[in-house]
Amino acid sequence: MGGETSSAQTTLESAATDHRLSDRSCDTLMHCSSPVQAALRLLRVCCCACYYFRSYANERQVIHHSGSDGAIGSQSHAHPGQSPRNKSSWTESLRIPAAQETVCMEQPRDSATNLNLQQAPNLCPINLLQQRDVPRAEPATAPESNLSTHLRKLNCCSDMFQCTLVNIPQTQALLKQVKLPLGLIFQPFKDSREPPLLITDVPPRCTSCQTYINPFITFIDQHHWKCNTCFSLNDVPGNFLYDPMTGCYCNPRSRPELQHAALEFMVPLEYQAGRPRPVTYLFVFDVSYNAVETGYLGLVCKILLENIDRLPGDSRTRIGFITFDSTVNFYHLHSSLSRPRMMVVADVDDIFIPSEDKLLVNLQQSRQLVVSLLEEFPVAFRETQKRQCAFGPALQAAQKLLKYCGGRVSAFLTQLPNISCGSLQPREDPGDSTLGAKHLGPAIDFYKVLALEFCGQQTGVDLFLLNQRYTDLASIACLPRYTCGYLYYYPAFHHIHSSALAEKLQEEFRRHLTRSIGYEGLLRIRYTQGLMLETYYGNSFLQTTQMLSLPCVCPQAEFAFLMMIDGAVTESSFVVFQSSLLYTSCQGERRVRIYTYCLPVVSSLSEVYAGVNMAAMMGILSKIAVDRSVRLCLAYTRDELMRMLIDVLVAYRALACSPKQSTFTVPHSLQQLPLYVLALLKQPAFQTDAAMSLDERVFTMIQLMIQPLTFVLRMVYPDLYRIDDYLNSESADNISLEGGKGTVKRPALIQLMAENLTLQGAFLIDCGNVLYIWVGRHCSSSFLDGVLGVTSYTSLPGTLTLLPILQNPASKRIQALLGSLRKERLYHAPCFIVKDDSTSRSVFIKRLVDDRTETAMSYYEFLLHLKERVCK
Repeated sequence: MGGETSSAQTTLESAATDHRLSDRSCDTLMHCSSPVQAALRLLRVCCCACYYFRSYANERQVIHHSGSDGAIGSQSHAHPGQSPRNKSSWTESLRIPAAQETVCMEQPRDSATNLNLQQAPNLCPINLLQQRDVPRAEPATAPESNLSTHLRKLNCCSDMFQCTLVNIPQTQALLKQVKLPLGLIFQPFKDSREPPLLITDVPPRCTSCQTYINPFITFIDQHHWKCNTCFSLNDVPGNFLYDPMTGCYCNPRSRPELQHAALEFMVPLEYQAGRPRPVTYLFVFDVSYNAVETGYLGLVCKILLENIDRLPGDSRTRIGFITFDSTVNFYHLHSSLSRPRMMVVADVDDIFIPSEDKLLVNLQQSRQLVVSLLEEFPVAFRETQKRQCAFGPALQAAQKLLKYCGGRVSAFLTQLPNISCGSLQPREDPGDSTLGAKHLGPAIDFYKVLALEFCGQQTGVDLFLLNQRYTDLASIACLPRYTCGYLYYYPAFHHIHSSALAEKLQEEFRRHLTRSIGYEGLLRIRYTQGLMLETYYGNSFLQTTQMLSLPCVCPQAEFAFLMMIDGAVTESSFVVFQSSLLYTSCQGERRVRIYTYCLPVVSSLSEVYAGVNMAAMMGILSKIAVDRSVRLCLAYTRDELMRMLIDVLVAYRALACSPKQSTFTVPHSLQQLPLYVLALLKQPAFQTDAAMSLDERVFTMIQLMIQPLTFVLRMVYPDLYRIDDYLNSESADNISLEGGKGTVKRPALIQLMAENLTLQGAFLIDCGNVLYIWVGRHCSSSFLDGVLGVTSYTSLPGTLTLLPILQNPASKRIQALLGSLRKERLYHAPCFIVKDDSTSRSVFIKRLVDDRTETAMSYYEFLLHLKERVCK
């Protein structure tokens, strides 16, 4: 910096240069074609000169900063050794205000009353009846926002945040004109392709709203920065600018906090109430007669034994076990014992908890006793005849046991709870098609109240349901819903007769035990003033409008907000969303992970339409549909989806088309909306005549609500591939077959229509939660032998069977493809083989959304119906 000219000199030279330019400009005023042009040119010259002199005046001000209020990251004090020379260098680094250095954007323009269809490629009109080959909606293909190139580089990775509109309307009135929801979907703990930068210092925070300093803030002068959420002025801490390596004050824009939108830091000990608590695992097993009949306990204990040393944690990790049937059983596992001891509590109406230190033991110190107990469990209850299920009392015991330490509960249930507190009655009525709150909502408040108690003591609950009959999933699902846990569902489970479900249980339980996880989480979402949260979706307890309690949080955890604009966003030309997750790592470190996402504010309808992110839009619409179905009824939800779609299309037509125009056109950014709404209406969860149990319907809705966006889109509109030709392509030859290394290039996607299937081929469909391979009756013998392990088509069984794993190149390539499709999924997706002429063929055919079914229109018929409603 020392070799550069001083700030004041540079400013004056710039002003002088502009003054010389203005002299030349004044000479041309007489040559203007009209007095109006002359006045405009003169005004522009005056504004330019005014800006430079105002900048010079600001730099001459000396504003002294005040002390800290004691909050984390808000410290502000001068560092010893500050000198006038250092101050001068610092002032020179701020010669250009930060807002103009990083935010090279136009101010919002006045709202347009009609659309400029040539403004962006996303606005090109498309005739849907002529162009029915619609591309997939993918999070990775979200449209580019109107941010400058520099800000896009600084912005948070798009796989962390997805907004339905990447250009934010300036006012609520503008948002209402397009009739589209403004929603935000984000994963605060995701294993991103761009991991957060670990820094050693606590970043400064806004003293008013506690927003962390980020790349999109504005420096007012050498001592103050302006928050981009509440617009308050904040002091710049002296140590934030001081570089101990050079002994002088550095350019703040070189700080990592202002170069990276994803950060993580460890909370200093002085800001912690005490040492983080050890990770505690509590397993609650159903050992009633129904449970023993399923045989699940042997599989679960086997997986737990195989992964006992892979449980996330440190040397302080603790573990405990509870079993239940008509009684509740505890297990004494203290290291001083030679073998485990079981303690039975028969009075389930008044649960008594023995000593905590005997039931929750250090895993390393009592490892041998834990192993012995897991080996005994599968045979210990083999002769039981107890058919009662005291699930509620067992959960009460778990809550009392973890009251002071928190932790993670993994509960297994195989039947409807039928005794003591939490008992439920069957309420499934196959003849009642008016499904609504009385079926899809909880029947009693017991499980919700208990879940909130778990959440308050930082305990997460994951539920594994392995039922043969109805178990009122809608009531029991409150446990994971309010504790940031997950529900795993295995209908009609049997360890021998349902091999697909047995594989699914083993894969999901293994991943459940070993995946990285955060504990004692507290998530805050902050956003620019002028925005307001309307509705929240996700598995957690919303403490305030901006704070969520997350007892346990895993990388797949996804949350969503439906937002509205409160007044107008006029203070800035962009808005920011910042998530800050305070959590305890498995190694006992208290950390904060910060993501900041920036989007521009626009005031023209053209820019709003150009910024429609269809992947996020469908994610939000699916969550709205689930919420409305549970609170109201399925029929209302279906009508609401249709009404929303028609309103959007009518609003666009009124703005962009002539009233006499008969063609059915939409902008390029909305071309997928009719197809995906039709797919959502065809989703079994929202079909009133779907042949599915009430528990299955509730679980499907839960998946749509909590799964990562990519897999929700697969559930709504599946991916279809032809895979027999794929084996002979160069893409398959490039697959690395060793341990999942390399990148698997997938086959080309095919439109979901039966006319695209051939009897000579084999086709794979990815439905998000399940995979199917449809095999044509004339499929090549090389595919049948290499991938399916049969010599002819007639040798394939007629019922659904799992895809075999064979030791040959063709099978390995298909398994590598399936592995790439299953990657990062919350739920394991089994792969079934479907013969073209088998009775199970319908499970594949009904997934072809573009085709007509007995109860729903084809995509083309749906477009004709929409045209009739919209173009009238």
